[in-house]
Amino acid sequence: MTPKPLLRLLMLGAALTAAGCATPVAPSGPQSASCESGAVRLTQDFSTAPDYACERTDDAAFKLTVLPEDPDINPSPWYAFDLHTERASEAQVALDYPDYRHRYQPRIEIEDGHWVALPDDAVMVSEDRQNAVLSLEIGPGATRIGAQEVISLADRAMWRTAFADRTGMTRRVIGESRQGRPIEALSRPAASPGAPLIIILGGQHPPEVPGVLGLRAFLDALFGAEANTSVLDGYQWLILPDLNPDGVEHGHWRHNAGGLDLNRDWGPFTQPETAAAFAAIQAQIANGHAPYLLLDFHATRRDVLYTPPDAAELTPFAFSEDWIALIEEEWSGTEPAFDRGPSHNVGMPTSKTWFADTYAAPGVTVEYGDDTDRDRITALSQTAARALARYLDEAQTVSAE
Repeated sequence: MTPKPLLRLLMLGAALTAAGCATPVAPSGPQSASCESGAVRLTQDFSTAPDYACERTDDAAFKLTVLPEDPDINPSPWYAFDLHTERASEAQVALDYPDYRHRYQPRIEIEDGHWVALPDDAVMVSEDRQNAVLSLEIGPGATRIGAQEVISLADRAMWRTAFADRTGMTRRVIGESRQGRPIEALSRPAASPGAPLIIILGGQHPPEVPGVLGLRAFLDALFGAEANTSVLDGYQWLILPDLNPDGVEHGHWRHNAGGLDLNRDWGPFTQPETAAAFAAIQAQIANGHAPYLLLDFHATRRDVLYTPPDAAELTPFAFSEDWIALIEEEWSGTEPAFDRGPSHNVGMPTSKTWFADTYAAPGVTVEYGDDTDRDRITALSQTAARALARYLDEAQTVSAE
């Protein structure tokens, strides 16, 4: 997409009833017209865009029926689409959720890679949250809208390459997704044999873009120009940033192409993506690196760390309590950095539960809020990375004594 000036967002005003009902403007044109033709068009033909049923309700008004890839799914109603026009035009898009509720505040790309949330007065949501209407003015060309920032598979591959180049990490393909897309790992070897293994995961659930942003900022802070290399050298690092490429490509809410939530397949390993991750971990263990820590990055409705209970008999003992204390020491905000949910998810095959049950080592799910300010996500991630480096430094000092 080409750079464009900041788009002027419209007050809905007369477009909606005084009661605040999220109903599209009454149609004045033919109902059967294609969404992909006309002076104003709506398309869903790019990486990460679902293929929702689209109905044109007026010359510049559309309705998308937002449904998941599979039934009985976590309610993460993702959407992404482009609006096209040759001249400035007012446009309106209704999101209809037959069985779910509007969750994500829409975001708009105002230039390549620069996204902002639509203001509240540009989005009207019905009381039952099963309908939402977006109203805005678009400029000539293509305007991209998404439930979160759109980060395509190509964007993700470019980031991995650039990150590996600037940090000296090794990139390698460890397997393929169900549809044959590569699963790529980044790794950094320890300075000596037998160093403990730290695993960092991301990208299991496609709409959880704040988790992608948080993971990137965390890795940049941990391994970037100001990294404490002597601390990093004491550990073997395995990083899997984009574990569900098929789900990302097709705009899935949750699942891979096999119709499964990958974060419910740790232990069974029935899917090629999780099987590839397990094989990569086992290869590190076979080379003498004992599992020490797993961090899995996600997004939910708030900033929270899902941790094992402090009393769990894991090594290192009470890691989460100690790490969180260091985060709070480093954190400059007036409110706590993260909430905490000490839960083991007994009987649930999530990555963190499987890791703790299998290796008696802590697994932590790092969650960022859907609507958390992006600068706050960066600050949280940088703080968490500094705190982890401090923790690992202190752990090395204790083990050397």
